[in-house]
Amino acid sequence: MIVKVRGVLLRFTDYESEIEVGGDTVRDGLAALTDRYPDLAEVLMDREGSVRATHLIALNGEKLTLNELDREATEDDRVDIVTAISGG
Repeated sequence: MIVKVRGVLLRFTDYESEIEVGGDTVRDGLAALTDRYPDLAEVLMDREGSVRATHLIALNGEKLTLNELDREATEDDRVDIVTAISGG
């Protein structure tokens, strides 16, 4: 699968915006990504290993809940990681 990283997260992936990773599920792909970029894991995941609420994960454009990260993903699928931006 291809994981697309945007915004502030790019600095944790050496500014690579599209990263090919292996895995049978979205969760596996995220694990492969954070294994490759350990500093990203600290920003993307909480202490329990769940995706932080400040990030949205989408599979082929469809937003996933934390309970849906075990969805099957193939090499042709695209996973987007989007960080919520807030301001005042």
